[in-house]
This record gives sequence, structure tokens and C-alpha cells, in this order.
Amino acid sequence: MTDGFVFWYRQAWRQGAPASLFRSSERAGLGLANPVSGRVTAITNGPGSWGEQVPVTSQQLAQIAESASDSEVDFQWWLDGETDVYVRIRRVHGDAAVIEFGLDGLGARQESVIGSITWVLQQTWSDCLGLVVDRSGATEDTDWDMVVLRGGPGIVRWPDTLAVPQAVAARSAQLAVAAGQVVPPLVVHGQSLVPGRG
Repeated sequence: MTDGFVFWYRQAWRQGAPASLFRSSERAGLGLANPVSGRVTAITNGPGSWGEQVPVTSQQLAQIAESASDSEVDFQWWLDGETDVYVRIRRVHGDAAVIEFGLDGLGARQESVIGSITWVLQQTWSDCLGLVVDRSGATEDTDWDMVVLRGGPGIVRWPDTLAVPQAVAARSAQLAVAAGQVVPPLVVHGQSLVPGRG
């Protein structure tokens, strides 16, 4: 089991979106460059190698992340020289993407990181297609793409926060009967992470 994760689904993932995300993350205290080494690193995801750090520039990383031909890009955001957040950007359909944040190994800093991620997503809330926050990783086996994007069944355990589009919530048997708060364009179940929006 993991130490938790955040999945942020967003539309309008096109030219300029990754660079804007990176700028917002810097303002929120999550930098692409390791503050000690100054290196920005992508992480290989196979098939030739897995988990290897590859030095890149932030511009190169932004270009890779916005390319429709690359279905996935993995990298790190840094809190300090020793503490990082594993990030994966994965294309899901059209110009939509899911930005996955691993919360492993953060300990007492987990809430601070979730707060920073929340601040970043607030900057483009109208483009948000969904959000899953699971602090413990208890729901890691759930097909969240199916639930968030299609309203599919499969919620055995609920995460701390689940936000889905209003149309998805209305057509899902599980979500339609669950108490949620409308925070346009989403319905938020569980703990709201969007101050002033629910």
C-alpha cells in the first residue's frame, strides 16, 4: 500500500499548460529543480529502464508533457534538497490529462504538500475534470479514470476527497445517492479542498 496520492484530472491540457503548471507550482513551494543540485530530472518509465533520473531542462520537460505523442511523463517536484514529490502526467483523452502526485515518504509534510497542490489546481479550477485525494492509499486499486471520467461503478472504499463533473455524478448510481456539494463545475464528496468554493 502507498502512503497516499492525489489525482487531478484537467481539460485544456494543450500548448502552454505544462509551463503554466510549473510556474504555479514554483509559487506554491514545489520546484522542478532540486535546490541543492539545481537539476531538473525526468524519470524513465520503461521499457528499457524504470525509475532512472534523466537530467532535462524545465523547457524540455514542458514540451514533453504537452506533446500528444507522449502519453505519459514522470518527474519530481522538490520541497527541499532531500524531499521530493513523484509526479506523473498522463494523457487520458483528447486534450485532457491526469496529473498524479505520489505522497510516499512525506510524513508530517503530507498536508503541506496537499495544500500546495490544492493551491495550484485552484488557479485553473474551471478546467478541472475531477479530483481524488487519498491520504493513506487505501483506494489505490480503484479505477479512478472510470469513476471520474465515465461515472463507472467500482467505489468500494471512499477517498478523503472525490470531485467529479456534475453530469458524471448524475449518471452514476453510486455518486447520485451520495451526499455531495456542488462546486461548479464539479460535485465534491468528502473533504472540500477548495477554499471559498464549498
